[in-house]
Amino acid sequence: MAFWNEMFAKKSRDAPTNIPPGRRTQIGNGFNSTLSPHKSRTYDTLKTLRHIPEEAEAINFLKRVNPDVSMAGWNFIRLANQGHEAQFYALDGKTRLTDVESQWREFAARINEISNSGLDGLLDQVHGSHFFRGAMGWEVEVNERRNDIYDVHPVIPQTIEWELMEVKGRKKYVPFQWNMTEKVYLGPGQANFFWVPADPEIGDPTGTLNMTPVLQAIDFQMQILQDLQAVLHHQGYPKIDVSMDITQMYALCPAHIKNDAVKLEQWFQKQLDNMIHALETMNPDADYVHFSDTIINMNQGANAARSLDVRAVTELVDTQTLSGLKQMAIFMNRNQGVTESWGTVQFRIFCSGIASCQRGSKRLVEETMRLWLRIKGIQAIPHFKHNTVDWNSEEQRMTVEKMKQEFYAIAVLMGWIDNDVAAQEVMKVQKATGKPSENIRASFSSGGGNSMLRTEKSAKSNSKEGDKFE
Repeated sequence: MAFWNEMFAKKSRDAPTNIPPGRRTQIGNGFNSTLSPHKSRTYDTLKTLRHIPEEAEAINFLKRVNPDVSMAGWNFIRLANQGHEAQFYALDGKTRLTDVESQWREFAARINEISNSGLDGLLDQVHGSHFFRGAMGWEVEVNERRNDIYDVHPVIPQTIEWELMEVKGRKKYVPFQWNMTEKVYLGPGQANFFWVPADPEIGDPTGTLNMTPVLQAIDFQMQILQDLQAVLHHQGYPKIDVSMDITQMYALCPAHIKNDAVKLEQWFQKQLDNMIHALETMNPDADYVHFSDTIINMNQGANAARSLDVRAVTELVDTQTLSGLKQMAIFMNRNQGVTESWGTVQFRIFCSGIASCQRGSKRLVEETMRLWLRIKGIQAIPHFKHNTVDWNSEEQRMTVEKMKQEFYAIAVLMGWIDNDVAAQEVMKVQKATGKPSENIRASFSSGGGNSMLRTEKSAKSNSKEGDKFE
């Protein structure tokens, strides 16, 4: 067994280590022994947000209650997982080991037991962890006999702490986790723990929480929405201006009331209340009928021109929100005035950010694949690749596919690669079914810089008299 460990460890970045069995990271949050599907509803979202002191927990809260943050997470996680392809090659780096790939597919389908979603669901979880929590990591649980992997467990990055220690004469940060009152180290040889931080700072393995700037933007957005709600309630509904001529009302007042200040004030208030009650109890189709001491003006009050430009305020908030969420306008329903060409550019920029996250999850999966090979006693070279996000149109995709076919066809004819390699890259089959015809030659057209393949017969028929075909 030690011999095989030495052989397979050559592909790893670390020195050969024993494979620790069992699980070292805590299960869940380490406190709750039961889980309920019921979630409490928050009445005052802004107040709750301002009472959460930790950045990652505040962002995780917004992910559940704020439409923009929820939409950003939905876009990122769905686009980041477009399927994948896991391949194993022999030590020569060329021969595909399809039997090993079949075993890996069975393993990938049964892991992540808690959600029964396999490797695909596990990738969704770690991509969300990268986006909302600043890092991705999981622990591979090996059985006691060290001949199989029981499961792969994602870990909440905020539960991982780091301690600077001397390991084999070198200073390095070692991850650990508090499991209740026990300090559990997760370094090599202590746990099968793999970790990839998001945009780490120099000398800091914890990773960067890229969503932190959105906290200020969302706080401002929620406050603005509350203020706008109050303004709309005050100015948004049509109102009328009703004035009652106090001089004429005083003339109508009884003489015994005019000389008593208290009774006079009560009499005026009563007349005002009568008018308010009359207006509030009017039928929708009723007309205004009143004495000449009352004037009803439909062009004053809240019906006059507004002084608040709501659109300008929301556009300001939207800009801050989109920047904090690392989203393009076209993904967040803010695509007014965005042309198709500019929308394609935005899509490509966003996909570049997704590719950066996918490179991290690729490392996690390949480390797990290497560990799986060691446990199974198989000598192979693993390769893992995410499917790219399809941001091109159907015509663009077919054009690129045709150019790829022409490229490999020319490479075969020039003797740079053999026919089987071209078949694997172009048609995704193990071996080619035949060989190129002997009369096929490659010629390059000068128009547009694209290479074209033509048969010798068609080339001669299209050539002018006196031209030579080479």
